[in-house]
Amino acid sequence: MSTSTTSQLPSTYKALVFKSASAPPTVESLPTPTPEPGSVIIKPLYSWIFNYAVDIYANGNPRSYPVTFPIVGGGNAIGRVAAVPPDAKSLKVGDLVTVEPAVRERGGPRQSNVFSLGLSMNGTWAELIRVPLENALPIDEAALRKRNISIKDLAFYPQLVVAYGGFRDVGLIAGETVLITPATGNFGGAAVHVALAMGARVIAMGRNEKILAELKALAPERVETLALSGSVDTDVAALAKYGPIDVFQDFTPPMATNLSHIQAGILSVRVGGRINFMGNANDLEVPYRAIVYRGLKIYGTLMYTREQALDLLKLIETGTLKLGPAAGLTTKGVFKLEDGSAALEFAAKEAGAGRAVHFAPNEE
Repeated sequence: MSTSTTSQLPSTYKALVFKSASAPPTVESLPTPTPEPGSVIIKPLYSWIFNYAVDIYANGNPRSYPVTFPIVGGGNAIGRVAAVPPDAKSLKVGDLVTVEPAVRERGGPRQSNVFSLGLSMNGTWAELIRVPLENALPIDEAALRKRNISIKDLAFYPQLVVAYGGFRDVGLIAGETVLITPATGNFGGAAVHVALAMGARVIAMGRNEKILAELKALAPERVETLALSGSVDTDVAALAKYGPIDVFQDFTPPMATNLSHIQAGILSVRVGGRINFMGNANDLEVPYRAIVYRGLKIYGTLMYTREQALDLLKLIETGTLKLGPAAGLTTKGVFKLEDGSAALEFAAKEAGAGRAVHFAPNEE
């Protein structure tokens, strides 16, 4: 096993720091952390800039995310191990890893005491980051090379793994039909790719008809698309044409005001079916009686487990879940940390379903 100390690292590193949600970010030099027991230091190669980042770190934080300013932004990355402590048993310097955004209490339940990189802890938009050992998942780089998967294409992983966590929680199996709403955003669009890789049939609902057409083209015989009407009755009638729905997965964001599609989705699930809420919608009026009489099971999922993430990586490493432009997953832009504000604005316009924008603090 290799070990490393800060003597092999620079004394400082650059990071994109946000002082408040109303001030532009600045690149600052911060003291290099040491690899303490139970932690690992990572050099982020590509770190996803989600399209709503500008509404968290700028514009006054209209989404009201609980950000602890000042903070280094960014919640996840694909990176290389830069330093490890003596108690690291499996990771070594140079390993390719994911950086997972949710830092959980060791030994606690899944939802307890969750801290988030880029919100309550310094994040991945930096040349270095120290995270708990369990937040760095190893990637089989030889398998990537065998299948000609680039590290930049692998950087779609953070979008894909979220939906996978929800599908695993509800027990989605091959041959089932899953309804995804809204399917035209970051996570909903990624969910279509994941569901197809898991062998499911997909009904994708959303407002952007151009993106719906792109999702349909992924697998024309297994993907149905439907534009949101804004009416519960209209959507229920339209969904009925596609037959029984086994699973309904929803990613509605907090900015949504019309939640009729959620009610329509619930009312369209078959008797004994499952509903998976993964979004951040405000209070919702639900069809209580329908849920009871039809024996529907509702699951709320926050992100995913370590086991689920490792299994999603296997789908990628084996080529079961395809990546890259040929698979409908395109990188629209790669930015330096110094381009912070411009990068967030670009992502707000260009990122979304099948489209990613990244910072590359240590691009390979």
